[in-house]
Amino acid sequence: MAHAAKLNALTDDLISAITPSTPRRDARQTRHLRDSALRTFKTQQHVRVNQFEIDARLEGLLEKFYVLNNEPLADALKPRIDELAARPNKWRPEILALLLALSDRPAEKTDINKALEILPDEPVEHQMTWAEIIADDPLDEEGIWDDVENESDYSEHRAPSLSDVSVEEQTTSTSASSLDEQDAAALARAFIVPKDHGLLTQIKDLRGRITSTHSGSELTELQVIRQVLLMLHGLPTDLFESGPGGRVRTRHSCHVMNIAPSTLDRVLQDFASLGSQITIVRRFVASNQQSVVLQGFQAAVQTILSDFSQTLSDIEQDFFQQGKSAVVSLLKVYAEIDRAARPIMKLGGLIPDDTLKHNARAVQLLNNLYEQTCNLQLIGEDEESSKVADLLFKCLKPYLRPVQLWMTKGKLIASDELFFVRSDDGSSDRGSIWHSRFTLLKQTDGSIFAPDFMQSLAERIFKTGKSVMFLETLGHQPDIEGSVKNLDIAQIMRSASNHLLPFSEVFKSALETFADALEGSETKILHQALMSQCGLQSTISAVNHLYLGVNGTLFQNFAYAIFQRLDRGGGWDDRFLLTELAQTAFAATEAVMADHIIVRIISQTDQKPATSHSRRADMLGRITVEYSISWALQNTMTQSTLGACQKAFTILLRLYRAQYLLNQQEWTLSIMADRTKEHKIKELLALRQHLSWFATTLKGYVCEVLSVASKQLTVDLAAAADVDGMIAAFHTFELDLTSKLLQHDNLAPIRGSVLAILELYEDLALEWRDAVKQISNHASQLTSRHRVVQQSLSARHDRPETDEAANLTDDEDDSEPHDRQNQRSVLSVPSLLKEYTRQLSFLLAGLRSVSRIEGEPAWIMLSEKLSWGVITADRK
Repeated sequence: MAHAAKLNALTDDLISAITPSTPRRDARQTRHLRDSALRTFKTQQHVRVNQFEIDARLEGLLEKFYVLNNEPLADALKPRIDELAARPNKWRPEILALLLALSDRPAEKTDINKALEILPDEPVEHQMTWAEIIADDPLDEEGIWDDVENESDYSEHRAPSLSDVSVEEQTTSTSASSLDEQDAAALARAFIVPKDHGLLTQIKDLRGRITSTHSGSELTELQVIRQVLLMLHGLPTDLFESGPGGRVRTRHSCHVMNIAPSTLDRVLQDFASLGSQITIVRRFVASNQQSVVLQGFQAAVQTILSDFSQTLSDIEQDFFQQGKSAVVSLLKVYAEIDRAARPIMKLGGLIPDDTLKHNARAVQLLNNLYEQTCNLQLIGEDEESSKVADLLFKCLKPYLRPVQLWMTKGKLIASDELFFVRSDDGSSDRGSIWHSRFTLLKQTDGSIFAPDFMQSLAERIFKTGKSVMFLETLGHQPDIEGSVKNLDIAQIMRSASNHLLPFSEVFKSALETFADALEGSETKILHQALMSQCGLQSTISAVNHLYLGVNGTLFQNFAYAIFQRLDRGGGWDDRFLLTELAQTAFAATEAVMADHIIVRIISQTDQKPATSHSRRADMLGRITVEYSISWALQNTMTQSTLGACQKAFTILLRLYRAQYLLNQQEWTLSIMADRTKEHKIKELLALRQHLSWFATTLKGYVCEVLSVASKQLTVDLAAAADVDGMIAAFHTFELDLTSKLLQHDNLAPIRGSVLAILELYEDLALEWRDAVKQISNHASQLTSRHRVVQQSLSARHDRPETDEAANLTDDEDDSEPHDRQNQRSVLSVPSLLKEYTRQLSFLLAGLRSVSRIEGEPAWIMLSEKLSWGVITADRK
């Protein structure tokens, strides 16, 4: 009941605090709000806080205070946590969790002195009084004063005690040397120097003279110089003050004898401007920089600031050195300081923008130093240019260390954010490490994240490091000479410096010499290793045999074996049997490793849709040949290159299919020749002649293109300087095949016409066979040769027609003679000849059109050859 009463009271207080009190709110509304809140409280279930997690967070908070050098706060928090842990309380984790959730950067915002003032004072321990002592131990006991000396406190024989020394007495007596060593307070008091009130009065009078400008007091020129020197040292002065952003300005206007007020104000303004720029440089030196380049620049600037401070001290010494006369001239001091501060004034404009990231600031600093050096040399300030160049060399030395490590060992420093090479994926496939393992860091404008003078060498540095890394992966250790480890740009420039040349040219030459020394012969060794050790030349020869048909006999044996299985109907697409056919056909040549050949069949769902010119599925386009190559060669001969070779293989396969069908008709040419007077036979022979010329011409063109591209690839690979050059050679080879074989996407209509013409060979085979059967069946007398032909046709009568292999899909069977007969009824020799003429006209027009636009001579040559064949056939 007590718990419920407390809960009701707290709920009422909560409603009163949250809900604004209005006269219209009645008791009924208040009761409704209380009941709703109580139901919410009773039905709410909360999970207890993990006390171990809270303890771990408090320990981490204490450790954070110690790391941030806030030991007073940590020392104040630790005993209070221990005290709270000693007092049992079941809600202790929840309370501490609430306090941690409410905390807001305690290490920065907590003032330990103010926080301790809020805490209540600890109870003062009870001090015993003399009355309590005497009550416990009375002074009238017998024998209590027996051991006490009866000597008077003021006896002249008593040694003076420390208590007799007056605290208020200001003395420098040497009696302190005889004091008791255990009384440290008295010993320290003996060394206190009393105040010189006269000197303090003089200082106050000097400040009053400086600040009392309205009273008409004047300063001496020496006093103004003293104020200027203090300001340039970075010390507080009465004449100058520091504004926002470190800008120095004059605090008061003053008067100096024999100097016009306008002249004095102008000189003081110049001194203030000089002090502002020096303050900016001092703040940069005192700032915390993470980049090693900026840290090196800070160290160099610190040396220049030390030299400047020494110059100021020398000027002060000239005025205050006894026995030496010096002319007190504010303008003379300004001339000396201006001459000494010129290097610092120039450094102020070189400090990079502090809004950028530290790696971007380092790159900006190197660019500023380089541009400043070049500009100073151009205007004839060789001495200043040399000083800025020294700063550039000091900052460039740590920047080039990761460059040297990358070019000599192929390694990157994981924590280095300044180098322009990044490692994207250390576990990527070895077949693509050259392309995907490392990348160049680019800026928003597309340039490489590097200083301007390194842009021309960035790609070369990138390739050299990748070559070293690639060689290490292949098992070759880099050969690092001892002289390479001590390369220095400054030494290179001093050894080859020519004062008649601009700094930019000499510096560029030094960087190239630096890169030449680091590059070595790794790129050449890698080129040789890929060509010989990794077998690139033998792989290219295998690709030429397998995909490009460089050995026509082997390619024809493999192609004809596929055609025979295709004509026999079902089961032709067994990839294991096709792989065995390919391995058997190409095992005769040493260039091809037969066990590396795999033949696959693309499913019809994955095949691209047929063009509008196609009337049946492209069975030959589903055949793909794969040749396994090593991972090292996959970095140069990519899948894109092999894809272009696969397209060339498909084109050759279709052309060999066309010739295969024409060769099947050679046995029956004599029968057709005897019936040349018939109109249908004439049309059939004319169609065969046109198709024979087209296949021969197109095959000759394709073989010539493949031969030229293959030879050019060999030449380009031999001339390549590095792996990127080899990749470029394969890319050029791929472009040649894609372009000259009409495989571009924008040439799809022309390519469709070629496929439509190639499909006419299947229709010709059907019409040819029907004509031969009709001639053989209606002939009254058959010659012996005709009987042989008829017997051969009868022996193959049970085979499916060649058109069926191209007509049937995987879902069709051989039980559809009626549909095939309907399809065959629309096929006639005149319609085939008309379709050939239409497709060839479109093909020639398309080739001539694109050749005029693209300027490809191979297309012009192909169109001319095909048109010659048409003219010749028409004349006959």
